[in-house]
Amino acid sequence: MTQYSVYKTDELFQKFSEITEQSEDVNKFFTNFKFNTITKKNEAVGTSSHVFNNIIKHDTTKAKIISLLNKLHGQNITKVIAGIREIVIQTEEELNELVNQCILKMKRDTNEIKPLVAKLCYELQTTYFDTKEGDKIYFRKILLSEIKKDYVYCVNYDSSEWNKEKSDKIMIMIGIMFNNEVIDSKIMGSIINDFRKMIEYKPNQEKVYYEKVEKAILQLSSLVSSIILNEESKKIYGDLDVFLDTQITLMDENNNIVNRNRLTCKNTIAELRK
Repeated sequence: MTQYSVYKTDELFQKFSEITEQSEDVNKFFTNFKFNTITKKNEAVGTSSHVFNNIIKHDTTKAKIISLLNKLHGQNITKVIAGIREIVIQTEEELNELVNQCILKMKRDTNEIKPLVAKLCYELQTTYFDTKEGDKIYFRKILLSEIKKDYVYCVNYDSSEWNKEKSDKIMIMIGIMFNNEVIDSKIMGSIINDFRKMIEYKPNQEKVYYEKVEKAILQLSSLVSSIILNEESKKIYGDLDVFLDTQITLMDENNNIVNRNRLTCKNTIAELRK
C-alpha cells in the first residue's frame, strides 16, 4: 500500500477521491486514523459515489450539528440557525440526529439556553428530507413524535424505569416548547386534560393509586411552572386552579397526600391565580 501522510491533505484526498468501493486498504486506514484528524479542514471533495466522502459526510453531519448547538447563546441564535440550515440533510437518519440533539440540549442545558433551543426548533420546523418515494419528512413531525414518546414516559408511573428528575426535565421541555409555539394549544390542552383525569379524586382506592395521583400533581406542577402565563395559556387552563383546589382538599381530608406534595400543589394553584 502506498504511504500517504495525513498532513499532506491535498495528496491524501486526491488519492481517496479515486476510491469508489470498499477495500482492505480503506478498512486499514479507517482502523488506524481518527476521522477528525483528516476532516477538520473540511477538504473532502467529490461525488457521493466515493466511499471515503460518504463516510466523512456521515461522520461530520452529527459533529457539525453538535458544534453549532454548543455555540448557541442569545447573541448568535440567528447565526446558529443559518449554520444548521446550511447543512445539507440527505438522509432521514441525519434529520433524526438533528431532532435528537435539540431534545438532548433542551434537557441538559441551563434555563437560559432552553428557550433558545425551543426558538431554534420553531425556526427549523419546515426543514425536511425528501424520501425516494417523493414524500417529505419534516423536522416538526419527527420532533413532535419524539416529544410524545417522552411525554408517555413521564406519565407511565407503573414503569420500573420512571424517574422523577428525568420526568421533570421533560415536562419543563414541553412547557418551553409550548411557549415558543412548537407545541400548539390543541396539544397542550390535551395534555392538561390528561392530568385532570389522572388527578381527579376517587375515594377508597389502594395506597399505590394515590401515590400515582401525587406523581401526576408533581408533574403538572413542573409543567405549569415552565409555561408563561398569558391569555392563551389561561384559556387552556380554564378552571384548573379551582379543580386542583377541590382535589387537594379531598385528598387532604382523607390523608391521601403527603405534606410536601400538598404544598407543591398549593404553590401551583397560586401560580395559576397570578
